Amino acid sequence: MSRNVLCDSGVLISLTSSCLDRLLYFFAENHDVRFVIPPSVEEESVKGPIERNLKEYLFSAIRIRDAIQDGVVTVVDADVEEEAERFMGMANNVFFARGRPLKLVQSGESEVLALSKKLDLEYIMIDERTTRMLMEAPQRLKEHLEKEFNVNIMVNKNNYQELTSGVSSKKALRSSELVMLAYENGFFKNYGKLEKDALRAALYKIKYSGCSIGFDEIKEYLSRVK
Repeated sequence: MSRNVLCDSGVLISLTSSCLDRLLYFFAENHDVRFVIPPSVEEESVKGPIERNLKEYLFSAIRIRDAIQDGVVTVVDADVEEEAERFMGMANNVFFARGRPLKLVQSGESEVLALSKKLDLEYIMIDERTTRMLMEAPQRLKEHLEKEFNVNIMVNKNNYQELTSGVSSKKALRSSELVMLAYENGFFKNYGKLEKDALRAALYKIKYSGCSIGFDEIKEYLSRVK
């Protein structure tokens, strides 16, 4: 894993709402990993919920704030607003259904991707499936959208080529994969004989907290670990 890992809001909210934010501390303290976020992620996941007293997200917001204050999560303002807008414009005008562009990414996701390019960060932690597929397998995303909407999806080739060339070198990690890496690096050993049970519980909890991991994927992974 790279020393610097860029995170979006969804990952941090999934981890904190699952009481798994200790994983961030584990990798920071034992593997010299720094988790990086842009100001928009701090605003969405910390400042906004606290200032507006959004009870549904307040617990996560407080725990993310603590991780920032503890230096485990670092807010980096790299002035990427213009690049983020450009990226969002391309991403939301690359696939068309019945002549209408499909909105694929939000402003926060586009800022994360723009920051990864600006800082030349290889790893991005992101749970949202559409953005992840746009990074890793845009052709599969097109096929998925065709099944979802039951129409042929048209492609703006110029946007497609520029978009994919900008993100194809990035590697996406889900919060579930951070759980798996933590298991493989000894995070769950304190549970003794219940180590694998704790892993299973963590994976199901992270799924129900918003991470796009399938039941079959969880079962397949658990079948391979000792």
